[in-house]
Amino acid sequence: MSTILDAERYAGQLRKTVLFEGVPEQTVRDWLLHANVTVQTFETGAFLFRRTDTTDRLGVILRGSADVSRLSEDGLMHMSTLKRNDLFGAASLFGGDMSYVTDIRCIEPVRALILPEETVLSLLSENRTVLLNYLRYLNSRIRFLNRRLDAFSKNTVSARLMSFLTSEANGRLYSVKSYTKLSESLCVSRATLYRALDTLESDGKIRRENKTIIILEDYES
Repeated sequence: MSTILDAERYAGQLRKTVLFEGVPEQTVRDWLLHANVTVQTFETGAFLFRRTDTTDRLGVILRGSADVSRLSEDGLMHMSTLKRNDLFGAASLFGGDMSYVTDIRCIEPVRALILPEETVLSLLSENRTVLLNYLRYLNSRIRFLNRRLDAFSKNTVSARLMSFLTSEANGRLYSVKSYTKLSESLCVSRATLYRALDTLESDGKIRRENKTIIILEDYES
């Protein structure tokens, strides 16, 4: 159970998450005072979720970051990196005893707010704004997965990479945080990734400047 100190400490931050966007801070604070939620800490390397988990819970990262990965036929695929104020665990909710779909592992110490399934259900039923926020969040995740599927439907690695860059770029700029994670996102080796980058650059579709990839031409199917 949250304490008054917890409510005061976390209400303002929770309003910055997609779940509580547009909800008055006093409303969030009152909810924290009575909700069945906990704040948990996880060390670097610990799992927030594993593919074998069947626990139904939603989490909010209050501090730290974690990598989301999925095991595919081609190996471990990096899906995304979760940071402060991001949600995790939505795929575990309302699915009965089905296991989770990805591994979420801390890349630095993480503090997270944990909401059991019943708490989430109560919150969604009591607050229309939170319900709409949650539906929008699920919609964004579906679109994200559709973009990934579209990228993997391409016949060549360079075409797959171009589709990925086009869908994930900020405008026409894609900032590479790690070439290792980018290769894992495409389920290819780093050597294969570099060859695909060289191909796209020689074809005039991209230009590389340090760790920024400038998209010069969109992928055309």
